[in-house]
Amino acid sequence: MKLVDKINDTIYRDFSLMKLIKIILVMGIVWLFQATSGIWLGILNTVWSVIAPFVIGFVIAYIFRSPIRFGEEHGISRKIMIPLLYVLIALFIFWLIYSLVPMIVNRAGDFISSIINSMQWLQDKVSSISSTGSGGWLDSFVNEGVDALTAVKKLIPNLSDSLPHILTTAMSVLANAVIAIVVSIFMCFSWEKIRAGVAKVSYRVSKRCNEIVFAINEEESLYIRSLLILIILHFIEYSLLYLLVGHQDWLIMGLITGLALIVPYIGPTIANVIGIFTALSLPTGNVIFLVIAIVIMSSTDEYVLAPFVHSHNTHVTPLWAIFSVFAGGVLFGSVGVIIAIPVYLALRVIILRFHEDHEAQEKMENQK
Repeated sequence: MKLVDKINDTIYRDFSLMKLIKIILVMGIVWLFQATSGIWLGILNTVWSVIAPFVIGFVIAYIFRSPIRFGEEHGISRKIMIPLLYVLIALFIFWLIYSLVPMIVNRAGDFISSIINSMQWLQDKVSSISSTGSGGWLDSFVNEGVDALTAVKKLIPNLSDSLPHILTTAMSVLANAVIAIVVSIFMCFSWEKIRAGVAKVSYRVSKRCNEIVFAINEEESLYIRSLLILIILHFIEYSLLYLLVGHQDWLIMGLITGLALIVPYIGPTIANVIGIFTALSLPTGNVIFLVIAIVIMSSTDEYVLAPFVHSHNTHVTPLWAIFSVFAGGVLFGSVGVIIAIPVYLALRVIILRFHEDHEAQEKMENQK
């Protein structure tokens, strides 16, 4: 009876009429959002379509501000450094498109064929080892995978039929890209004014808000700088590895492995699996060497190279990285996967600052 009385006392004490009304109001707001999701999602999509080039331009300017500042520190004027940087990036992109895209288009069919052959090779090996055959689950997996890849391969020669639609989409993307680049150039030239404006607005909110904003800025800057360095290093080392073992698509695999770092842990793992799968048609010794090299290089990259490039503050543990990527993908799709880690770093700064404030307040109360 004492337990029942205690439960009743808790209910009467904590669940007052006002609290029940608040809960009902919150549930009503949630229901209203769900019922009108088509309207406000359409409004949000329209707003995003308008501001997307400006947001992308800001992100480009944010990434470029580090090399611009580096040039200014070494005596290169901003009026020279900004055009020089954009010209170099444009030349690199044109070179990449000119040299890599034709190779990808020409090799795409062979690349898919190598995956199909590797899957069938794996099935045959398991069948030869097992006395009962490869097993229903493996046969089903291989057959479904081969059918899907064959369907994708058949689409490649028919791309010309979709050329008008592709060109229309490309023109729309190109128009937004031009606007974003122009916006980023203006932002690069007036970055100090933007920074001063953000500082002024955040300081008007509160001094602590100002500190948090600039702490987030420092964290994101270090992360982006480190990520770009790691992408370049991974592209070089894995391109050389795949070239060394005789992989026909060594440049593609190097690029995939480098860009896979945008999605930490999950991306490089998938890239390595693709690399091993597409290399199964190579001599057995080459495949064994590739697997051993990937294991060694992955461990070295994770425990030596990444901590050396990343600062201690921007290091993300594997569990939090996987959770952030998964949550970002569920909430915002492919864009959420890309922005998952920067958003996690920003939230971590905010939570840590509030935790520090809470501890300081408790310490002051205990002293009183």
